[in-house]
Amino acid sequence: MPLAFMGLALLWMAAGTLLLLTHPQLLLLPHAGPPVIALAHAWLLGFFVTVACGAVYQLVPVALSTMLWNERLGWAHFALHAMGVPGMVYLFWHYELGLLAFFGGAVVLGVVFFALNTFITVLRSIRRDVVAMSIVLATCWLVCAVLAGLFLVINRLWGFVPLDPIVLLRAHAHLGLVGFFITLLQGVGFQLVPMFTMGEVKHWWMAKAGLWLSQGGLMALIPALIWTFPIAAFAGAAAIGAGLVMTGLGLRRTLATRKKRRLDPGLVAFLCGWIGLCIAAFVGTAFIFSGANPVIYALLGILGGLLPCVAGMMCKVVPFLTWMRAYGPHVGRRYTPPAHSLTHPRLERWGLALQQAAVVPLIWGVWRVEAFWLNVGSWILALGVALFFYDMLGVLKHLWIPTTTPPTQATSKPSLIP
Repeated sequence: MPLAFMGLALLWMAAGTLLLLTHPQLLLLPHAGPPVIALAHAWLLGFFVTVACGAVYQLVPVALSTMLWNERLGWAHFALHAMGVPGMVYLFWHYELGLLAFFGGAVVLGVVFFALNTFITVLRSIRRDVVAMSIVLATCWLVCAVLAGLFLVINRLWGFVPLDPIVLLRAHAHLGLVGFFITLLQGVGFQLVPMFTMGEVKHWWMAKAGLWLSQGGLMALIPALIWTFPIAAFAGAAAIGAGLVMTGLGLRRTLATRKKRRLDPGLVAFLCGWIGLCIAAFVGTAFIFSGANPVIYALLGILGGLLPCVAGMMCKVVPFLTWMRAYGPHVGRRYTPPAHSLTHPRLERWGLALQQAAVVPLIWGVWRVEAFWLNVGSWILALGVALFFYDMLGVLKHLWIPTTTPPTQATSKPSLIP
């Protein structure tokens, strides 16, 4: 099931990239425009949320040493998500709100199934540390985010709450970006980084401080955005930025204990993405009073921060899941290749690097309102995604075409001269 989510996420990654490649001018439109919202949901709900849910379904049983409560409920979530998100993106693009509530309701129901599965699984475990708490908090924020999105659509149709839809949209975006994604990364980062580097977390207080700073900041930021209190919004955003920095320092100290000295491309991308999230947080804080284009802040946070974090961890998680599925049952019975041999580090390195490099021309194009740089950035991003996609397909092919014999050793030709 986690692999099914990962495969669906890869399709959405390709679709979101293609949408931006064919319509780069969308980044010059107001951020509340229907096509812009469609593009944002293709990336955030289609790619990022799908990856995150699949990772949680795999990580929660492993991290908490228990079994997933109900796998059938997870498959029901997958079906609802696979049906609901395409309908939402299509209807946002054409701005047909009548049916949007139906497809949005399917996504909300799937998230409710996900939350129920996650909560019960966590309750059945005995672990109550930062990792478990971040998973619970992130799930709660995700439920709030999708319910807020559904409320936005319904309120747009009937208008029973007299609030500016722009401020409601911004609050909805931060519920998802900060509440779900950053909260989740702040916890599971301290599970995955030690796991893949053979390190040890020795400063859990830094992980706790980072998590609670971001939670307090978000609880101050959301009402401040809705009712337009700039001072409170500045304080909340600054607290979120401080929480990200504290988490980053905790991860840095964890890396200092690692036994695996050389970092894989995926981990390097994850760490670079975390730096990007910190930069985006402080840029967003500065933008509260400057009134600068919020698309710049969004590009920094989504493509400059969240994308390398998520794609980097996919480079580690997808090969692991694939190896467990394709080769785990055959250990000791036949040849099984090592999990790290399923990927191509050079493809990973170039793909991830190009994805990050694309942020610079995209932001410059939005800042200068120049379509040329938007096209350059879109093509660089598309090339990076293509290389990443090809690498992930090379990993997933082992599910259908497993390697059953060891690679032949190159033998030197006998010399004719004795």
